[in-house]
Amino acid sequence: MKRLFQSEWERMWKRKKTKVSLLLLMLIVCFDCLFLNMQRVGAFNASDSVPLVAQNFSVFLLKEVSFFLTLIIGPLLIVDSLNGENTSGQLRLVLIRPISIAKLFLAKWLNLACMLFLFVSLTFVIGEAFGHLLLPSVDSLFYLNPTNRYDSLGAFMYGLKSYGLFFLILLAELSIVCLICTLLPNAIISYFIWIGVMIGTLYVSDSLQFFLLSASTIFKLMADRYAYPFYLPLGGCIGFGFLVTMAIWNRKNWSK
Repeated sequence: MKRLFQSEWERMWKRKKTKVSLLLLMLIVCFDCLFLNMQRVGAFNASDSVPLVAQNFSVFLLKEVSFFLTLIIGPLLIVDSLNGENTSGQLRLVLIRPISIAKLFLAKWLNLACMLFLFVSLTFVIGEAFGHLLLPSVDSLFYLNPTNRYDSLGAFMYGLKSYGLFFLILLAELSIVCLICTLLPNAIISYFIWIGVMIGTLYVSDSLQFFLLSASTIFKLMADRYAYPFYLPLGGCIGFGFLVTMAIWNRKNWSK
């Protein structure tokens, strides 16, 4: 399993779109850093905002970057890894070898999860570094809930937890997009179906709004103002997408 994981990781980095995705993310992160530095105000929503300081900068950077990761970079990376390899025939070439289909899918899923974790981690590190280098520091601050004040360590943990929650949302996206890609072999159709699913979740259930409104959901959740279930539907999406996709991969005839 370890060799299979390493092989998939190397193949992922050999694809041009992986490197382009990383470069695009870095450009977006740098642009948003400059944009926020000019604004000097972090907005939770249309009516609630706070001054930007070193301790909260990374959280508001996440708000700006999350849209691109959930709607563009993340799904395109996943679609390319699954649909792209299937269309080009690379996946069938891999399966010629005596490899467990279940282990291959698990290796792909874990590699994509690691790639998304890398993207989220880089955003957090850059946000923390930029904020502490260029913005003023304060002794205490609050976020969406004014009654909860944080010192420097508390603010760092708040940011770390916010990024952790966002990564869990990306894992839910990963599982659902994997399922879509397995059902629809066309990369372009799979991508636009995912966009439709994200928009559709707003009308299906308020508990699924974290897909499209990830930053807003995280802010409310951290402030104890989120009125809907979060962890159960999130875990359900991760588990359902992963297990159903695994079952389809095991039943599918990959020789065609």
